[in-house]
Amino acid sequence: MFYLFLTIICTSALFILFRLYTNLKIDIFQSIVWNYVVCSITGFIQQYSSLNEALYVKHMDTVVAASLLGSCFLPGFFLIGISTQRAGLTSTTMANKLSMVVPAGFAIVVGLAPFSWLQVLAFVLGIASIYLVTQKNSTSLGITSDLPKANRYLPWFVFLSAGLLDLAILYINSTICTPESIGLFSIHTFFAAACWGVLTLLFLLLTKKITFQSKSILGGIALGIPNYFSIYYLLQTLNQYQQDGSFVFPMLNLCIILFTALVSFVFFKEKITTRLSIGLLLASTSILLLYLIKV
Repeated sequence: MFYLFLTIICTSALFILFRLYTNLKIDIFQSIVWNYVVCSITGFIQQYSSLNEALYVKHMDTVVAASLLGSCFLPGFFLIGISTQRAGLTSTTMANKLSMVVPAGFAIVVGLAPFSWLQVLAFVLGIASIYLVTQKNSTSLGITSDLPKANRYLPWFVFLSAGLLDLAILYINSTICTPESIGLFSIHTFFAAACWGVLTLLFLLLTKKITFQSKSILGGIALGIPNYFSIYYLLQTLNQYQQDGSFVFPMLNLCIILFTALVSFVFFKEKITTRLSIGLLLASTSILLLYLIKV
């Protein structure tokens, strides 16, 4: 449970920081790029004593898989940041965490998990909860009660992208990655994301599409450390529970949704409307159903 607790804290910190950056007017894209640079450095420092040529030769498949996965991290993480700022902390957190229905649904379709009407009910409740908190009367940003139509769709895109990334992480961790190569997986996932991010940032700066913001480096440092450990501890948690994602993800996601909703209410004064309360209740019910199916 210790690794699970650390994963909850580190992952929740990411959503809270994104919401905080709205008030501090920190450029979200630049902070995300620096975040991945910091993730790579953090991983290298943590794993320095165990890194050697023999480890790389033995687990080159992990390095390749992690690099491919990391190439998808930048757009996915940027989407989470934009959605948090424009559609709200609670809405985005719920969409991101309920995305576990994507890998779970895939497992049912391809026959990796038994079909269950209770599971279908859980999926429907999860989708309904996202719908409720992203509609016109939602005030989850604390800025306006009428979100622009385009912004209301952002949590849905977060839902899909996060679900596909969760599916990829579960597959790689269960078929390619081993406990010995967890460090390599974490480092090279973030290193690939950092490379793409720096190249993109340089292009935008050279073409004068954006202006360099020095405080985004500090924002990246604050994001990078918990971001690295959110993945590292998630892999440790999955290994601790024998890759049982049906237990780990429901417990993890339920705690993150409720924790960030509490932080939103207490510190960011986001209004807990009737619609949002029902959405939170449906989300909690959905996640608990998915967990109870496997108990």
